Amino acid sequence: MSSLENGLKILTLITEDRTVLRVSEVCRDLDIPKASVSRLLRTLADFHLLERDDRDSSYVAGGRALDLARAYLARHGLLDLIEEAVVALVDEFGFTGHAGIVVGDERVLLIARQGSFPLQHIAAVSQRRPAFESIIGRAILARSADNDVLSQLGYGSLDEVRHKFSGRDILAEIAEIRRTRISHSLSLMTPGIGSVGAAVADPGRGETMGFCLSYPSAATDEALRKRMAEAVFKHASAIGAKLRDPHWTSDPPP
Repeated sequence: MSSLENGLKILTLITEDRTVLRVSEVCRDLDIPKASVSRLLRTLADFHLLERDDRDSSYVAGGRALDLARAYLARHGLLDLIEEAVVALVDEFGFTGHAGIVVGDERVLLIARQGSFPLQHIAAVSQRRPAFESIIGRAILARSADNDVLSQLGYGSLDEVRHKFSGRDILAEIAEIRRTRISHSLSLMTPGIGSVGAAVADPGRGETMGFCLSYPSAATDEALRKRMAEAVFKHASAIGAKLRDPHWTSDPPP
């Protein structure tokens, strides 16, 4: 078997449930000599399909892999529509726009768009954070049933606390997001920075993405924040209608 084939087989080992690769595990799973696996992993990292974690010599998906994922998603519609919404929001309000997905219990950014406002709060594409610590993550999580949300985030009970939030905190927040279909907060990730966002799905392809607008709290007032929330809602509703997302085409819960 060629080195190319072995390299591709290594990449297929990365899944949502298995985000880290180690030399010994790859050797075992693919029955490839250790020297060959080490060389192939280094080569894949050189081309940014993988990234090496120097702390334990493990490998995770690299930036180029995310580029390929973005190209795939763009070809299928949802990412294009959300990127258009982010660009429109950034152009209208001048603040920073982001979009991303939830993988396991993490939010992963796919889009980061800087606005015209002098003070910007922009995160890097491919950045990962605990899903509930981001507006995008919360908007996406709120689309799932309570038990599924707690399970996805690793909660064993309502009283368990993870990343400063109890299971009860989680369910209370997502109940409000379900009611309004909008996720918003002030100083959730960074003091003085607010965000407002929503999530949309393509039911035909089983894909869900969220997007948000982030702004310095001091640069806004209640009226402007309301306008931004209405604009986010309008864009999400339009995308949802186009993709026939039941979350946006049906009446909200009481």
